[in-house]
Amino acid sequence: MNIKISLFASIVILAAASSASAIQIQMGNSNGSDIGYYRANPHGDFESVIGNYALGKSTDGTWFGTFCIEKNEYFTPGSTYDVALNDGAISGGRNGAVNGKDIISEGTGWLYEQYAIGNFFSTVYNPYNLQKAIWFLEDELNWSDLGTKARNLVTLAATSLGLSTTDWSEVKSDYTGKNVKVMNLTSNNGQNQHQDQLVYMPVPDSGSTLALLGFASAGLLAFRRRR
Repeated sequence: MNIKISLFASIVILAAASSASAIQIQMGNSNGSDIGYYRANPHGDFESVIGNYALGKSTDGTWFGTFCIEKNEYFTPGSTYDVALNDGAISGGRNGAVNGKDIISEGTGWLYEQYAIGNFFSTVYNPYNLQKAIWFLEDELNWSDLGTKARNLVTLAATSLGLSTTDWSEVKSDYTGKNVKVMNLTSNNGQNQHQDQLVYMPVPDSGSTLALLGFASAGLLAFRRRR
């Protein structure tokens, strides 16, 4: 086969796979005190994430509760957005971004996982207070912006992780877990960025993405060798 044709085929296959694996969600406002600060309605195969939630999910299996990690980006309730799974916010909100990316904190990862699997939830740990705690842990709010209940959540995260409760930089350090991911929301073919959200996905990558990337790389390598 002509190497140019082979290379083109590799790129087409990779593009098709990326398109087939694209995920979307429809964002909405919360409706009640037990579903997260906002709700995300995943489309297609992405709906499998709902099964990981013991709390903060719809009874009909259509949406799950989520929280924002930036303060200066927004979404329109009822609108559908493209999703790229990541370990941090793109642009990073008000503070914390390094080279345009802000990896979520250890405290944020721990708190959202506890929320998703239902380890705690009460008047103290309601969505409003949890959202405020997350924004503090992402450097979007100051300590003085938090009420007592939100402060208690930050302290709970730190003590549960064995980290300092006098130096918040420890609990704000980059998340090292794997279960909590960030949904980078975009629209208009990626041209518009929106408020990034959290999702609980304790499912390892199947390796298919790496295999496809490896296939494309092999095509490029062959092209270089035969050129």
